[in-house]
Parts: sequence; C-alpha cells; structure tokens
Amino acid sequence: MQRSLPFLYLLTLLIIGFTGGAVLFRFAEAGMAETVTVFLDPRLDLAVPAKPYRAILTFMAFHVIALFLASHTALRHAVMFVAGLRAVFFGFASTYLISQEGALTFYAAWWFPAQLLLTLLFILFSMNLSPPFMLEKYFSRHRKEAAIRVAALSAAILAVEIGLFIFLDN
Repeated sequence: MQRSLPFLYLLTLLIIGFTGGAVLFRFAEAGMAETVTVFLDPRLDLAVPAKPYRAILTFMAFHVIALFLASHTALRHAVMFVAGLRAVFFGFASTYLISQEGALTFYAAWWFPAQLLLTLLFILFSMNLSPPFMLEKYFSRHRKEAAIRVAALSAAILAVEIGLFIFLDN
C-alpha cells in the first residue's frame, strides 16, 4: 500500500482536476469557454485550419512555468498547483470538444488518449520537480534526471499526437 501512494496521489489530482474542468465548463458562458479553449489549443476549433505549433507553445509554457516555480524555494509548492491547472484544462477542453457537433471521432481517436497521457506525464514531471511533503521519501535524489526523462517522453508523445491530428484533420 505504501508504494501505491504516489500513484493514488497522481490519479486523485487527475480525477479532481478533470472533474473540476468539466464543472467549470458547465458554468462558463459559451463565448468565454470557446475563447479560453481555443487560446490554449487552437486545434480544438474544428472550423478553422489548425496550427499545431501553438500546441507546442502551450506544452512548453506549462513546462517552463513548472521549472521556474521549482527553481525558487518560496514558490516550490506552486508546482503542483500548475499540474492541477493542467488537469483542469484537460477536463475543460474535453468537455468543450464533446459539446461540438461531429467532434466525437476527434475526441475518441485523438484528443482524449493523447491528452490523458500528456497530463499524467506532466503531473509526474511536476512531482519529480517538487514532490509533495508526504511523497518525498518515494522520490530519489536523482529526481531531476527523472524529470528530464519524463519531459523527453512527453515531447515524443506530443510529436506523435500532432502527427495523429494532422492525419485525422486531412
């Protein structure tokens, strides 16, 4: 049971963030929901030609913010907050995409599997940068190298995800 604590923490953060994003979408106005979602990932606006480079910018922005927060001891605890925001965006954007007419194929084949993996890896990346106090004993002193490996794996999955989107969009 003790070894499963980091996994349970990761899943709890993902579930609460996803549910929070779905609830937030429910209470958001239609224009605001579309503006926020399309700003963070313009590929979700299926009526406009896609710009995959913006997904790379969003990916980089989340990672750079997490690295910045982890590098300052006073801000170190905010790293997991950014991971929670990433999970909220996942739920918010998923609900937005499901609400679009005819977007269920994109959601099932492209968005959900890729974003689930990327969100899980980002939470793991954040946990390696700044583990919560109750999980510090589960992370070794080599957690910076582990964070680099997780970021590299995330970048590879993002490249595959962009390729899949381009394939499905054509």
